[in-house]
Amino acid sequence: PQVCFVGRSNVGKSSLIRALFSLTPEVEVRVSKTPGHTKKMNFFNVGKYFTLVDMPGYGYHAPQDFVEMVEAYLQERQNLKRTFLLVDGLVGLQKTDHIGIEMLEEFGIPYVLVVTKIDRASKGLLLKNVLDIQQFVEEKTQGCFPQLFLVSSVEFSGIHLLRCFIAHVTGNLPIAETN
Repeated sequence: PQVCFVGRSNVGKSSLIRALFSLTPEVEVRVSKTPGHTKKMNFFNVGKYFTLVDMPGYGYHAPQDFVEMVEAYLQERQNLKRTFLLVDGLVGLQKTDHIGIEMLEEFGIPYVLVVTKIDRASKGLLLKNVLDIQQFVEEKTQGCFPQLFLVSSVEFSGIHLLRCFIAHVTGNLPIAETN
């Protein structure tokens, strides 16, 4: 099984992947100070359990062949269990995010929105952005998982829950029955 992470340049994709897989030595992601550092799709085996795919960022710093590369991957992967689309909690949904969402919706790819950098936004701004994103998901999407994941790669907020969700969608963490 595979999961992939996609988002606009400078959304914190590499930092999130590094935080999520900090205990997995084979997932070695370089975090750069300059946005748009990831130019190709990077594949990481997470033990024998699943493969993580780090997509290049879209938007201003996207590689020229971004659309061809990503569309081909998304349309041809039978073993892609979930796509995680990252949205910056400081700025909310941007025009480029809408393009990414439209692509996932058009291809019928199940995806999850992950709100990053929650430690950098004031509580009021974060609340406004989260409510706007939730309203957008309810009104304009069909393939999006209804639950947003709010994370901070710096403070590790929300990281454990997102790890568990990834383990679940890849078949590595069954939901326990409670009586």
